[in-house]
Amino acid sequence: MSNLKNRLARILRWSEKYTKMDMVYLARGSFWSIAGQVSASLIALTLSVAMARYVPKDIYGQYKYVLAIISVLSSFSLSGIGGAVLQSAARGFDGALADGFKANLRWSFAIFIGAFALGGYYLIDGNFILGLGILIGGTVTPFLGSYNLYAPFLSGKKEFALQAWYADFITNIIPAIALIIVTLIAPQPLSLIATYFIANFVATAYAYWRTARKLHHATIEHDPHMLAYGKHLSLIGILGGIAGSLDQLLLFHFAGATDLAIYNFATGIPDQIKGPFKMLDAMTQARFAIREPADIHSSIQNKMFWLFLTSTTIVAGYILAAPYLYTLLFPAYAIAIPYSQIYALSLFTIIASPATSYLSAKKKVRELYISTIVGNVFQIVVMVIGVMYWGLIGIVVARVIVRLFGSAFNYIMYRTSSNTD
Repeated sequence: MSNLKNRLARILRWSEKYTKMDMVYLARGSFWSIAGQVSASLIALTLSVAMARYVPKDIYGQYKYVLAIISVLSSFSLSGIGGAVLQSAARGFDGALADGFKANLRWSFAIFIGAFALGGYYLIDGNFILGLGILIGGTVTPFLGSYNLYAPFLSGKKEFALQAWYADFITNIIPAIALIIVTLIAPQPLSLIATYFIANFVATAYAYWRTARKLHHATIEHDPHMLAYGKHLSLIGILGGIAGSLDQLLLFHFAGATDLAIYNFATGIPDQIKGPFKMLDAMTQARFAIREPADIHSSIQNKMFWLFLTSTTIVAGYILAAPYLYTLLFPAYAIAIPYSQIYALSLFTIIASPATSYLSAKKKVRELYISTIVGNVFQIVVMVIGVMYWGLIGIVVARVIVRLFGSAFNYIMYRTSSNTD
């Protein structure tokens, strides 16, 4: 076995003169990323099949609407602390986990206030499903978000096996089993909402506790600059948090719960495909955080070339396979096929992901502010126009345009910042 590993390592080292990447590091992290993502995708697929068959479209739409509202409210908390925890952990500050937990919980008052205000409004208006659903989500989410910091911490420590085990398997399988049971027994909006938040809380708290136990005998160092950077990322992320869930809110109000359900099934598989690339971004950030800018600049174009070839293959393959996948897995949502094929074009955004990782890893706050503000304002405008004039197809096309624009703009910001390094 050791001889096989050595041969593989030599092959990977040989390939580095063509890829201009640390292929051993990438293969080690990618193995766990792929293994974790495969398990997460299978779990999500099983849950999606169950919901597609047993949950009516209008009920599923209400369920997704409440999740979108809580997501928007979460953007007004310390939502960027995860990125700061990753950066601090990558630099050896093991105190980042507990410090991030406490800071995030302190700054989650906006979620409580917003959820109780909005939930109270719906209750007074007589909509008990949305009112109670928002109250449940607003109560659990601050703790859920704080416990979830174990994932960026493990990424920063390059503990990719543990990160995949907890983030891709444990925290997916527990909520999925609970939701499938509820889907089969009582597929109602409130039961689905309560199960989603409570099951995720239990799974994430367990993962955090297990991660924290690993630090019991470690010498804990604290990063005095972590909170300040986390606040910057959170402020940057407010518009992004709103824009990220605006499509769900707009569709619910302008097109209805049924169209929102179709939209979620249209975007579900392409978003799952992006999973390994999110892990790749975390790996890249952890690597870039400790490398010199000149070293990064010399290889980033090559990384983007290989991502271009990869994304082209994936997009073409998915467009051809989508009709068969939906017919087999989601026959009730066959109407979502053309929307999903169009949405798959947004996967081309992974090409510029190394440039985006560089901006975060090197704490290019000015460039991140500019990129986020421009990108999210553009997203809000385009999505509002898309849904108001063209409904479901308008929001799908708008998402593709917005993602491609944001990716291109991030690359421009990277080039601008690299000229000053």
